[in-house]
Amino acid sequence: MLLLVRLVNIKIMEESKRLLKIPKKYRNSVKSNLSKISKKIQSKREKLGLTQEELAENLNISPMTVQFIEQERRYPSIQMLFYICEYLHISIKLD
Repeated sequence: MLLLVRLVNIKIMEESKRLLKIPKKYRNSVKSNLSKISKKIQSKREKLGLTQEELAENLNISPMTVQFIEQERRYPSIQMLFYICEYLHISIKLD
């Protein structure tokens, strides 16, 4: 159990390091948008009546990945984000 907690903490620290690479003046906006994305994915999944496990199976990813994305503990790559949004019929606005 301790090993799992340690691995999760390491992963969270890695994500934090990624956000630290973003200039400070943009960081809060980026974090806010990532939070909105996580909530939108969860909301749409629930609206479609899917469990995290079902969504993960349909996307061929681990249930823990879906859980971490929805809990804002991990953010999907841009490719995975487009895939998830396409599957859940979430529009991505590109102006």
